[in-house]
Amino acid sequence: MEKMKDLKDLLKHEIEDLISAEQQIIEALPSMIEKAKNPQLRQALQEHLQVTEMQKTRLDKVMETLKANNGKEESKGIFNGIFGGGEKVCKGMQGLIKEGEKIISADMNPQVLDAAIIACAQKIEHYEICAYGTVRAYANELKIPQVSQLLEQTLNEEYDADDLLTSLAVGGLNQEAEDRRSGKRSGSARSATSKSSSNGRSNGSNGRSNGSKKSSSSSSSSSKSTSSSSKGKAAKTRKTRASGKRSTSKAK
Repeated sequence: MEKMKDLKDLLKHEIEDLISAEQQIIEALPSMIEKAKNPQLRQALQEHLQVTEMQKTRLDKVMETLKANNGKEESKGIFNGIFGGGEKVCKGMQGLIKEGEKIISADMNPQVLDAAIIACAQKIEHYEICAYGTVRAYANELKIPQVSQLLEQTLNEEYDADDLLTSLAVGGLNQEAEDRRSGKRSGSARSATSKSSSNGRSNGSNGRSNGSKKSSSSSSSSSKSTSSSSKGKAAKTRKTRASGKRSTSKAK
């Protein structure tokens, strides 16, 4: 492996890693969409597939910008060394997808399967949130605003996707999976869900400073969370994220 000489080399490496990760997600999502039974979950995954394709294109623009700023065509040697030569593969995303495929291929009730799909999808979202927050911080440190802006746009989209999945889980799908175990009919009152979300125990949000507030607002007694309303709630937090209060995305 060739030595990475500075932060810009590391940024390029991480962008290459994300390009591979996004491509793997694009290939994996259709299977998750096919297996999802809940209409809202299926729609959310279909919409995110389209968003992911745009994010992949955005990363290609980022790489073009980095090469242009360098004033010459980048040597392939350093990246071939990092990824072991040949096609570049993000091993982290590869592992998450492989584990997810194993879980959702198990024999389970449809409602339990939907809850499992959300869990697998949120693991992927959290990986991306960490990765995009890091590269945005690098771009800020290197004073490349055009790159930072593109990465921040994707970072906000990943936060929104995570929030939407959380609202679907604590807004009804987790309770439906539990109702199947206890023999209750799906669509029953979900007071337990509201109690759980008010205590900040929303799917995939443990440890997030505003997790309790988000999960409480996205769970109601009617449990009729929709994609549009969830996106509206997620948008209210963008200003806070952009200010750098999240440690993963704050520049030095």
